[in-house]
Amino acid sequence: MRLAYTGRRRADFLLGLASRRTGPPPFRAMVTAPTSVAPTAGPAPDPPGPKGMPWFGSQGEVRANPMRFYTRMANEYGGIVRFFYGRKPTYLISEPELIREFLVERRDLYVKNTRYSLLVRAIGNGLLNSDGQTWQEQRTASQPGFSRSRIHSQVDRTVAIATQHVERWERWADTAEPHDIEPDMSVLIQELIGQSLLGPVFGEISERFVELVEEIREYWPPTVRTLLGHLKPPPIRRIRHLKGLLDELDEMVFAAIRKQRESGAVNDSLLSILARAEVDEEGRRFDEQSLRDQLLTLYFAGFETSASTLTFMLYRLSLQPGIRDRLYAEVAELGGREPEQADLKALGYTEQCLHETLRVYPPAYNFSRVMLEDTTVGGYRVAKDCMVIISPYATHRLPKVWPNPEGFDPDRFSEEQAKGRSQFAYIPFGAGHRYCIGGPLALVQMKLITAVIAQRYRLDAKPGHPVEPIPGTVMRPERGMPVLIRRV
Repeated sequence: MRLAYTGRRRADFLLGLASRRTGPPPFRAMVTAPTSVAPTAGPAPDPPGPKGMPWFGSQGEVRANPMRFYTRMANEYGGIVRFFYGRKPTYLISEPELIREFLVERRDLYVKNTRYSLLVRAIGNGLLNSDGQTWQEQRTASQPGFSRSRIHSQVDRTVAIATQHVERWERWADTAEPHDIEPDMSVLIQELIGQSLLGPVFGEISERFVELVEEIREYWPPTVRTLLGHLKPPPIRRIRHLKGLLDELDEMVFAAIRKQRESGAVNDSLLSILARAEVDEEGRRFDEQSLRDQLLTLYFAGFETSASTLTFMLYRLSLQPGIRDRLYAEVAELGGREPEQADLKALGYTEQCLHETLRVYPPAYNFSRVMLEDTTVGGYRVAKDCMVIISPYATHRLPKVWPNPEGFDPDRFSEEQAKGRSQFAYIPFGAGHRYCIGGPLALVQMKLITAVIAQRYRLDAKPGHPVEPIPGTVMRPERGMPVLIRRV
């Protein structure tokens, strides 16, 4: 699913056609006057930045390629930049220390960006979109589902599902026929996420469930890449079809929830955990709508990011055979047997390759907040009601933190080189109190999938195929990722 901010008129049009929720409107935080940040004495200056075009500001550049624009702004103007999206000031913070100052010290002064209203209507008011007390209750209730012990308990299932999927590549192995692996990574991760979230019931519905999700991604309104593209909404027939797909997906999730409620089955699925969780001191539990929102939010947030990371990593390994050989040698130490929980620590270089991929190709290339009060960051004024953007893509390319930032060097994440580096210099899973709850699970799953692939195949990018990351809900390769598959 791809989603970008496309203007209030376009969003209102889509919401009117695709409105599906019958419950309460999305949560809006009630915020009292902050006490953690002292007022600034005297007026603070505005951050530096470009003036942009009259009326439109830098909107055209942002829409054309936000990753490139944010990186250029960070390099030209410094750690905090003010630009105009239309006529309204917008701020980009890229310096690690300023990111820490904003996300940690100013956490009472902002809320989740309400521009995601269309996404809320589609997947609900779960962890990704909620704020305030609602978010805190959801986070606390969900945390046991992402504990270290539960993650490790899924190792055998992850390996089994990964093996089943990659063995389908046999038909392309040792042939001259390229095969696009991006859809394969998407389906594989969906199988893993579905089993983790819904438990055994997902096995009964997985084929249709994944088909629906892939079709929803196809019909989701595309990212607007031109200055006036938001003035032309998608065809009504297309939106109605999307609504039908979302309704069918809802029916499947609600049926799984009812089945769990009726059976009371205790298993390691997040559904089982959340269905029994008490969300406050009064013993209140999640209703069906809240469970649905939480499950779909984690499903969509989880599979697209991991699928994108694996796709880009396999591509970069094919470009740098020396790095790939080192990773394959590490996996070969398993002696050909399937990886187990005890092997996770031994796959250290494999994990470094994943981290370097997340640095160069962070799926969540930016996230944003909206200011509730005027404040300062780095001594510069940040105005109330304005949007603040943090771009992992730009921060991961600061030359003073990451020498040769476009180069692919997994040794950046060796213990020696990582020592002393700010935790806010590397933020593929976000930072601060909203750090992605599924990050540790995603890393374990991706390590195991990489090991399963490395035991069987070498993948080489199709010669001459252009690989260009494009913006969407997550960053993906614009033209897929066709590769030539060779048996090890």
